Amino acid sequence: MNKNAFITRLLGAIFFLVISTSSFSSTDPKLISTDDLYDLKEVSLVDLSKSGNVIIYSVSAVNSKEDEYQSTLLLLNTDNNKKRVILENIEFGKAQFSPDGTSIIFLSPGRGKLKDFNQLWAISLSNKTKKQLTKIEGDILDFEISPNNEKAALVVNISVPKQEEDETPKPYVIDRYQFKQDYKDFLGSERDHIFITDLKSKESIQLSTDDTNHYLPSWSPDSKRIAYVTKKGDFDRHNNWDIYIQDINEKEAIQLTTHPGEDSSPSGASRPQWSPDGKRIAYLYGGDPDLLWYSLQEVSIIDVESKETEYITSSLDRNTAIHSWSEDGETVYFVIEDDMKSQLARYSMSEKTIEKITPPEYYLSNYTNSYVQRNNKVIFLASSTAKPAELYSLNNGSVTQLTFYNEDFINNKGIGSTQEISFKSFDNENIHGMLVKPSNFDSNKKYPLLIRIHGGPVSQYGLSFRFDWQLFASNDYIVMAVNPRGSSGRGYDFQKALFADWGGIDTKDISAALDYALTLGYIDENKLGIGGWSYGGMLTNYVIAKDQRFQAATSGAGISNLLSGFGDDQYIRDYITELGTPWDNTEAWLRVSHPFLNAGNITTPTLFLVGEKDYNVPLIGSEQMYQALKHLEIPTELIIYPGQHHSFSIPSYNKDVLERYLDWYEKYLN
Repeated sequence: MNKNAFITRLLGAIFFLVISTSSFSSTDPKLISTDDLYDLKEVSLVDLSKSGNVIIYSVSAVNSKEDEYQSTLLLLNTDNNKKRVILENIEFGKAQFSPDGTSIIFLSPGRGKLKDFNQLWAISLSNKTKKQLTKIEGDILDFEISPNNEKAALVVNISVPKQEEDETPKPYVIDRYQFKQDYKDFLGSERDHIFITDLKSKESIQLSTDDTNHYLPSWSPDSKRIAYVTKKGDFDRHNNWDIYIQDINEKEAIQLTTHPGEDSSPSGASRPQWSPDGKRIAYLYGGDPDLLWYSLQEVSIIDVESKETEYITSSLDRNTAIHSWSEDGETVYFVIEDDMKSQLARYSMSEKTIEKITPPEYYLSNYTNSYVQRNNKVIFLASSTAKPAELYSLNNGSVTQLTFYNEDFINNKGIGSTQEISFKSFDNENIHGMLVKPSNFDSNKKYPLLIRIHGGPVSQYGLSFRFDWQLFASNDYIVMAVNPRGSSGRGYDFQKALFADWGGIDTKDISAALDYALTLGYIDENKLGIGGWSYGGMLTNYVIAKDQRFQAATSGAGISNLLSGFGDDQYIRDYITELGTPWDNTEAWLRVSHPFLNAGNITTPTLFLVGEKDYNVPLIGSEQMYQALKHLEIPTELIIYPGQHHSFSIPSYNKDVLERYLDWYEKYLN
């Protein structure tokens, strides 16, 4: 139950260590092992210069000695392919070119008493001199530099001052409706506000003052106004994000959007974007608020003066994200999520047409910064089924690869083949997914099967590179990745079909996937495994409580007694919207709690894993299922990772998760 895909990226970026029997010998150089994890690099796209020929990007790798992820910030000149390291061996966050192109502005911990707070910094591109630009006693979460290069709009977390380490901790005083959030733990009176910093004088003023949170600041082209998003009223009880515009010299903001649902929700990571003439703003329209994440995210354009809105992607029946204007204001770029694909597209303002411009075999993330475009040049970050994410340029329809950080892995390991599949479910609906086969696949052999289930629930498995799938395939498993009802990429009706029916129609789709797999002729019906993380862990629990054909399961960060989530996780508002209250709609709550209430039907040995401080899908969900199976004397284990949230920040823990997955499947399938 996590809309962000961070755990998906982590699981996809990690390999398993084969401890028990494998079809490869332990010395086979093509065998993918845990050792490869620490050699892999993760490339991220950051920014593109105004000239369109210099890219800022980062490369993240594992420091095994410190047991942490470390990133390096680099420049790449696309004219001569020369790279230049800008930042390394320091902690940094968001970065971008200054509007005048002479420096890079970035977030990093401040000096002295501000060492616990991210501050705004600049590094000169001529001599790499670093300067701290702000001295705000609060953590800077986000920033945007004004087009005239004079000011910065900041999002600053104003929190209660930290206690001294030797003080007895004070009790938590809880009075909020939503009082927990993953990565933040208990919520109190802290707020996130917009500040404006003068880059010359270094003076900062607080622009937003009302008692709520404010995000995604965006400068008007004349550097006089800021657009940002906020929720008014009792903001814990609703998800009505709206766009406001505020003159930086005025105290009052003007509300721009009035839709009762999400307009540029911060969870979508797509900030409002002014047109070059300052007359319009492109943003993400979130659809019916009563349908939560089952609604489609649509790129829309609103006139700043008349507030008339054009929903430019509504005809697609697909989720869209990460929009931007061309410099002449005639084109809007965005990422469109389609059936197991995610491509860059553009909308013509004059012709009212939409065109996909990146080839379908390149999968762009719709959660992170996956492209930048300037001067008719497009740089994008994408992976494919056979290659991790790298940077590419797009020129007149021609794609050129720019970075090559994982070529040794690709060229020297046994990369399995991936094929798309389609099969009929119980009601004749077509369900889509993928099969990943070992690189030395033999159709005359019988292979153990692993069905993997994605989180969300409204997300999808795409035609992108998944290291965990390749590791399984390398160790002689067939991996089946399924996109059941509730998945995105297939339109509104397909993803809405799961509303208030968790473990219902999607469980039938997974059972149909197994039926289909057993017709292929090379699956061993006595060696069937299943697993997933987040909603993937939840759906695993639903499936094994209704379908006893699986011999092994791994359930990561799931919940099966939804009543235990009420007040224990961060979804109180969403639970009530989708299910009603437990006392008014008890039957619905009991129906979606099927795995726990019917644990006596489970026969599958199941491994449960969870972070100790996960407030997305908390510890209790895994604890209860473990306790139930332990009582029933079904083989089970519970693995708890100290101090970790819904996704893990420590490399050795991520490695441990995946080693345990493989060990569990080896034990019960081989």
